[in-house]
Amino acid sequence: MSSRTRLSFDVKLNTTGQTIKVAIADPSKIQADNLALATWGSSEVLANILHRLPIDFSSTGVLNSSFPVLELGAGTGLVGISAACIWRTNAILTDLPPIIPNIEANIELNRELLRQQCGIAVCGTLDWANPKCLLLGKQSPEEAPQTDEQNVYKRARVIVAADTVYDEDHPELLVSAVKARLDIKLEARLIMCYPLRIGYLDHIRDLWARLEGAGLVCIQEGRESIDESWEEDVPYEWCVWRWQDVAVI
Repeated sequence: MSSRTRLSFDVKLNTTGQTIKVAIADPSKIQADNLALATWGSSEVLANILHRLPIDFSSTGVLNSSFPVLELGAGTGLVGISAACIWRTNAILTDLPPIIPNIEANIELNRELLRQQCGIAVCGTLDWANPKCLLLGKQSPEEAPQTDEQNVYKRARVIVAADTVYDEDHPELLVSAVKARLDIKLEARLIMCYPLRIGYLDHIRDLWARLEGAGLVCIQEGRESIDESWEEDVPYEWCVWRWQDVAVI
C-alpha cells in the first residue's frame, strides 16, 4: 500500500542505529501510468537496507562517472536521496517526464540534509525503451551529450530500483536499462526491492531469468517486512546483482 500522509521517512544511516529523516512532498495530485504518485513500501525497505550493503566507492579508483549512483523509476526519490546521504556520493534520480517535478521538489526539500551528509542528488529523465538517452533536469534531447567523452554521467557504479516490476513489459524494459547503464566492472552492483504479491510473481521470475540471461548473477538477497502503518501483509524481497564475467559482455 502506498503512503500519502507520511511526508517524512526515518532511514537508517549506519549499523549503530543512527537515522536521517528524509522529507517527501505531497505527490497526491501527480499521476503516471494511471497510478497516483506515492512512496511505496519497497522504497522504504530498500532505503533502510542500503547501510548494510558492502558498497565501497573508494575501492574502484578513478570513477567512471560523475554520478556513480543511478535510481531507476525513482517516483518520489526516497531511495536515491537516501543513497546519496548514506554513501556520501552523487546520485541521479530518474523517471519519466511527468514525475520529474516531484523529484525536483523532494531534492530541494532535502537540500540541507544532503549537504550535511556530503551527498548530491539531481533528477533526470530516462525512458527504459531508450535507455542510452539520459537527460538531466530540464535538458532537451538536442542538448544531451552525443559522445561518451561529453557524457559526465556515463554508466553508474550502482543502480537502485524499488517496486519497478508490476507489468508484464517491465522485466524486458528494466533489463535493457540495466544493460545500458550499469558500469561494466565486477564491482558494479544492481540493487532492487519489490513486494512478493501473487499478481507480480510471474513478472519477478521473468525479471530474474532476463537478468541471468544478460550475464548478471545474484550475490545477496533477503526478505523484510514493513510496519503495520502500511496495512499490507506481504513480504518484500531485496537482491543484489553483479556481472558474472565482464570479459564476455
